[in-house]
Amino acid sequence: MTRLSRETRRTQAKLLLSMGKAISEAGAPAHRLESSMQVLLDKFKMEGNFFSMPTALLATLGDEEIQRTYMVRTTPNDIDLEKISDLSDVITRLEDDELNINDAYAEIKRINQAKPRYKTGLMVFCIGLASASLAGLFQGSWIDVGVSLLMGWLTALIIVFSKKHDHLSLLFTPIAATIVGFTAMSISYFSESIDHFIVSLAGLIILVPGLGITTAIRELSTGHLVSGSARMAGAVTTFLLLSFGLALGFMLAMGIYGEVEIHKLASVPQWFVYLSIIIISFAFTVLFNAKPIDFIWVLLTAFIAIMGSKLAGVWLESPFSSFAAVLGVSIAGNVFALITKKPASIMHIPGVMLLVPGSIGFKSLEAMLHNQTLDGVQTAFSALLVAVALAVGLIAGNLFVPPRKAL
Repeated sequence: MTRLSRETRRTQAKLLLSMGKAISEAGAPAHRLESSMQVLLDKFKMEGNFFSMPTALLATLGDEEIQRTYMVRTTPNDIDLEKISDLSDVITRLEDDELNINDAYAEIKRINQAKPRYKTGLMVFCIGLASASLAGLFQGSWIDVGVSLLMGWLTALIIVFSKKHDHLSLLFTPIAATIVGFTAMSISYFSESIDHFIVSLAGLIILVPGLGITTAIRELSTGHLVSGSARMAGAVTTFLLLSFGLALGFMLAMGIYGEVEIHKLASVPQWFVYLSIIIISFAFTVLFNAKPIDFIWVLLTAFIAIMGSKLAGVWLESPFSSFAAVLGVSIAGNVFALITKKPASIMHIPGVMLLVPGSIGFKSLEAMLHNQTLDGVQTAFSALLVAVALAVGLIAGNLFVPPRKAL
């Protein structure tokens, strides 16, 4: 092999590793990351294998006689749809020879160094909007919606504060759950028309790991056992921390106020449910850092997810109604990718987020806390079945409309 070809291979390896790290830190799951890397390997006519985990990326690159193994440490971050879209565009332009390797590497570096599109204040505001919208979708009352808005803002402020203090960042999940649970129960004591369970769940929804559990099951079902197991362990741990914190908050409030009776008011009218879909679509556009132009696609997938679940629920029971709804989301996302040449994730992730079984999981916890073990186990199993249905539905959508892009 000549010196020039060796230098070329080193440059290609550098690009592959930087791209893999960037995709991982943008929140893409293992199967999408490895598929994207295979596209570049085919483009470079290079032998190689990638092994992705939530906190590391292993790569074996080069022909057998000069093969090298690399390990890149990655930091798990929140999902960033703008970065996923931009990185997908770089891969496409490399495939089409519109970018050379050096320019592509510079683009990846620029994408990694780019500041978040949305300011912290707007993120905090949108977490509250998402909480209020979900309270409406959970059939809460007008008061539940208003208090959920406040609980969402409270959770967001705790997240922002904990990020500035390293000693709190490791415990902010149970701390947030405890504070929100205690506050919701306290408000419910003074205003018995508030459903503290709906308010607490809606307020903490940004922390509920339902999407992580669904992603983990999909990774496991596609053969990415290590990544799927690690992601599942992380999601379950987060759920247990939330459960512990919420139970502690309820217990502290009950120790002060005693049992709190709930005189539930009428649910919000149907028109607010439709309005909630629009509001939460705006919130998800900001929280998942999607480009403003992609709001219409987030709105479309939200309508498909919510209305598909309601319509399917007329004929099918859970989890089959969830399967039907996410199948529609999967197909719509793949069609969107074919037409716009953007990643299907822009529609898939917000759509799945609205269908994840977070509320079912918390109902399981509530049953167990009241010594209703059998009901709790049955509800937990139902939540797991919904997560499996979502993962299978996403994969099944590829059979009807094959995805154009790896991301």
